Amino acid sequence: VCRPLHYMTVMNPRLCWVLAAISWLGGLGNSVIQSTFTLQLPFCGHRKVDNFLCEVPAMIKLACGDTSLNEAVLNGVCTFFTAVPLSIILVSYCFIAQAVMKIRSVEGRRKAFNTCVSHLVVVFLFYGSAIYGYLLPAKSSNQDQGKFISLFYSVVT
Repeated sequence: VCRPLHYMTVMNPRLCWVLAAISWLGGLGNSVIQSTFTLQLPFCGHRKVDNFLCEVPAMIKLACGDTSLNEAVLNGVCTFFTAVPLSIILVSYCFIAQAVMKIRSVEGRRKAFNTCVSHLVVVFLFYGSAIYGYLLPAKSSNQDQGKFISLFYSVVT
């Protein structure tokens, strides 16, 4: 965006593969860590997940033992996998804002900022609801509230 005529030299196939691999391996690592810790919990009583998705916070609510380690791991992993991409997105938008400010046309700047604002609204809706849903203590949050939040960040955005 900042250097549109250099896009093909900056965004080469090797960089695309590296970025895709980082995304896939990050998601796989997160899944392996969360699944390993969650599936070791002692589950007793009913085993019906009262949620739209079978997510880790919903599974932690079903556990009858101590879930403090699971909640700590969930918070740590989710903080990392939320903070890093969100930081990269925000830094990218700072560079985009600098590039947009160099546009001489007022109409061109307005169009570019309108596009950026709509993207940023979706980013904040997604990350805000995901942070709210995953970083609350699993045992203390309301079940219906958790359903709404998971529906919001998985479907609405």
